Amino acid sequence: MINHFSVLGIKASANEDDIKKAYKRLANRFHPDKLLGASDEDKQQAEVQLQRVKQAYEVLSNPKLKSAFVKDFNNVIVTDPAAAMRELWDQFYS
Repeated sequence: MINHFSVLGIKASANEDDIKKAYKRLANRFHPDKLLGASDEDKQQAEVQLQRVKQAYEVLSNPKLKSAFVKDFNNVIVTDPAAAMRELWDQFYS
């Protein structure tokens, strides 16, 4: 699950203004018009990142979607139990 707060580089306690400021800063940074002289690969990576930023903003700027996201995100315990067990095993028995 994507953590929209980390995509925007803000804390979970961020208010609406913080969310908007982070979105504008990142959208400006990754916008294609701002990447003059960048390679095609850099532009493609920026486009992907811009889409992630837009998606994060859409979720976090909508109070209903934000509360649903926070609720779902807090309920995620372990996404891959086998990998988590291997990591624990390696920590204690390596």
